[in-house]
Amino acid sequence: MVSYEYVLAGVLVFLLGSIFFMIISSTLGGKKQFKVLELVKSDGFGNAKSLPEMEEEKSTDVVIVGARVAGAALAYTLAKEGRRVHVIERDSSEPDRIVGELLQPGGYLKLIELGLEYSANESIDAQKVFGYALYKDGKDITLSYPLESYRSDVRGREEFPQWAFHSKNA
Repeated sequence: MVSYEYVLAGVLVFLLGSIFFMIISSTLGGKKQFKVLELVKSDGFGNAKSLPEMEEEKSTDVVIVGARVAGAALAYTLAKEGRRVHVIERDSSEPDRIVGELLQPGGYLKLIELGLEYSANESIDAQKVFGYALYKDGKDITLSYPLESYRSDVRGREEFPQWAFHSKNA
């Protein structure tokens, strides 16, 4: 059987601890202010320039690391909902290897649904892709996207088409 003194001591410790944490969180919490001493902007080609000193008083709701297709779409969607979003991209230069920069027709339809259709049509230097051409052992076959039931502009888009034939062995 638990003694009355232990129960009273437990309740007292809980109340004092709660008051202590409320005081600490109100003192340290609230609006966090910090100063950016120097902000450096890179153009992706190794050229950087310093931007003026600025103060930041607002908090960030979401930080997204990676500004490719998924990161940019997520950032746009969250910002549209009223969240403060910061996007961090390591490098905006073209990679020196073959990468998956093909926007499939389903992804394009999702951009239309999100209201981002213009981003795939105007803001990137992309070529329309109508299907695939596969090569192996001297044989080839072409496969078209089955897009008969969609609008005429629904196609895949490849951001860096010069990489598609980067290597004969690829």
